Amino acid sequence: MPVIFLISYFFSFVFGENFFDAYKSVKDKETFPFYSQKYEYNIYWGFLNVGKAVIKVEDVVEISTKTYAYKIVSNAVSSSFIDNLFKVRDKNIGYLDVNFERSYGYYKDINEGKYSLKEYTVFDYEKKKFYGKKTKNGKEKEHYGELEQNVYDILSSLYLFVKSEKEPEKVKKIDIVTTKLWKLEVTNHGMEKIKINSKKIKCYKLEPKVGDDGIFISKKGRSLYVYLSEDKKVPVMLEAEVFIGSVVAKLEDYDKQK
Repeated sequence: MPVIFLISYFFSFVFGENFFDAYKSVKDKETFPFYSQKYEYNIYWGFLNVGKAVIKVEDVVEISTKTYAYKIVSNAVSSSFIDNLFKVRDKNIGYLDVNFERSYGYYKDINEGKYSLKEYTVFDYEKKKFYGKKTKNGKEKEHYGELEQNVYDILSSLYLFVKSEKEPEKVKKIDIVTTKLWKLEVTNHGMEKIKINSKKIKCYKLEPKVGDDGIFISKKGRSLYVYLSEDKKVPVMLEAEVFIGSVVAKLEDYDKQK
């Protein structure tokens, strides 16, 4: 139930980020243009500030010899007031190839009220398979499948729009792997002006479709919209339907790419 977040086994039987620890941080990470880019959001339900979210390109890691990836980390935390009603502590990590051609896996740790989820999936292109483990409310389940093409994790897929200098396609389909391989369909509803911190911004209104656990993905039967600024392709606002009304994440600050 991503009310606040919106805006989330063959090698290790210990759950967590252990597999990804093998990816070593590179020394010259500052030379990679998206390194350290960060977006900070305040999250509102009506006029009530219910939490904060941060998305940051935290590191550049070496996947294999001369193959590098951005380590993208998102964190969402409910406000102290909301903690008493519905505490949220969400973390998502995606490993996106520095050339944006594919990603190499993801890890997430979702805690929302009484709901908890830990999950990781590794994309092994050399062996043409993906594999991982999911622990939901205390119940563990392993997953795996064939991998015949380049794929993305959900968090990394956002950067396909952030990076692009072109107008988003009317409909874009992205190969996504979570516990299975599926198509994420993103519809561009055209231009719309929105107000952020007393400033009007022209944005593309994008709608990711097909529900699954994670960040920037709508639950089945409910809509999610990502507002991408026309000029710099920055995700300045996200709006998600919830059981009563909608929750909105508004960009408060961001560090520009180099």
